[in-house]
Amino acid sequence: MTRIESLVSLVQSMTTAEKRQFSMNFTKGDFSKDYLIIYRIIEREKKLYPEEIKNLFFLNKPEGSFDTAMKYLYDKLLDLLLALRKNKDSFSLLFQGILKAKLLFERSMFNECFALLEEIIDEAKRLENYHALLLASKLELDYLLRMNFLDVTEQELFHKQYAMGEVLKLIRTVNAQSSLYELLKHRLIHKGNIRSDKQKQEMNDLVVSEFSIVASSNESNFEIVKMHQLFQANYLICVGDYKAAYNSYKELTILFESNSHLWENPPFDYLSTLEGVLESLRSVGNYEGMDYFVAQLRNLTKHSSLNFRINAICLLFQYELIPLLDRGNFTDCNKLIEKFKEELYDKFSWLSPIRQTELCLYTSLIYLGNRQFKRAKKIISNITFDRSLGDLPLSRTIKLVRLMLYYEEGAFDAIQHDTRSIKRGISSYKDQTFQIEHRMLWLLNHNSLPTLQRTRNELWSKIEPSIKALRHDKYESQVLRLFDFTAWMESKILKKDLSDILDRKFTNLSSI
Repeated sequence: MTRIESLVSLVQSMTTAEKRQFSMNFTKGDFSKDYLIIYRIIEREKKLYPEEIKNLFFLNKPEGSFDTAMKYLYDKLLDLLLALRKNKDSFSLLFQGILKAKLLFERSMFNECFALLEEIIDEAKRLENYHALLLASKLELDYLLRMNFLDVTEQELFHKQYAMGEVLKLIRTVNAQSSLYELLKHRLIHKGNIRSDKQKQEMNDLVVSEFSIVASSNESNFEIVKMHQLFQANYLICVGDYKAAYNSYKELTILFESNSHLWENPPFDYLSTLEGVLESLRSVGNYEGMDYFVAQLRNLTKHSSLNFRINAICLLFQYELIPLLDRGNFTDCNKLIEKFKEELYDKFSWLSPIRQTELCLYTSLIYLGNRQFKRAKKIISNITFDRSLGDLPLSRTIKLVRLMLYYEEGAFDAIQHDTRSIKRGISSYKDQTFQIEHRMLWLLNHNSLPTLQRTRNELWSKIEPSIKALRHDKYESQVLRLFDFTAWMESKILKKDLSDILDRKFTNLSSI
């Protein structure tokens, strides 16, 4: 991102209240200054390219300095947003308090400094903010040393040192847990979910290490329990044990809801937890159980942080969509797209690359189900296989959906061309492929299915047992969570409506 692009993003991410505060503090109705002219252009014109902003600036101020004014505005906006944040974020308040304590000590206001540090230490303990607690405790010891430990006994000094040592030990434990969780997530993102018992065994090194860290820790604070449950739930998801994963996510949800004062701001971990529990419930077919957590997700869409809010809205859309999509109710899926057009689709650029990709994929599946193949192809063509997506497992799913659209339109030459590319990729993945991928490629390249319905029924009867086995395979079911490709295969072979097949499966699953 260039500096002007960063500035545009910063201005467009501001809330109405933040813009009002900026106008009150800096403009007072006068927009004649160079940096205010740039702000006004960006604030008024929502879809300008950087060069157009620059041209409009010089049109208003031919002798102005665009680069200097742009940098000044960028710094001023950051300062304002930081100042507005400090009263809404316990993290900022604690560190602001530490800066105030330093200022008081430098002004020889020693009693006020130590009283403030004591308040910060107590508050940091309450909020379990161990980095702020460590800084405040170390600052207190440094200042006591400079004061020659006036009125401090050796026992009191030892107690303060011991307490700081315990904080360091706790931070090391949380850091070790976080490192293992990061490794787990990296493997899941770049290698995909576990596809065999062999791969499950290879993942066990992380599981054993994480468990040993938790077992050796005598602490039962929020951060350690949170990281443990996050690790366990994500691991159970990747091995296809959704019921156990749901239990872990349920415990994690209870932990969050009973400790709301400890949430980070914005609460991305809680958002991730809601996503995990909803994914688990969907995987076991408990659609009714999703309602409570969807409601919690809806509450998060009111957060003041634009980036967080857009991510929460995207997840809300997905989990309001999923029961409709799984049931094959493509008409209502279309209505949901319209409902979320302004607050989600019109803010598409604010989503992360992976969220953008998922949204395009779900949208193209909706249009495919409604037999709007050109619209589906247009949407899926927005997905670029750049470095952010690379060879992630998600990219292979997208390629399969693209082939399905070719199949629906009878573009078999394009299918053969793309299939060769996919097969080359599959050969390099070795044991990182799913059987459903091979089955789909077989059908997609089978452009001469029998004409007679009786013959088609016989063909389906032959392959149906193996297809059912894939549906009940805990590893294969992981790729079917996104979309039931076996239902699409059945609809093509038997010449039946995809909506009817999905509805039948949905009804059967819900009745279990």
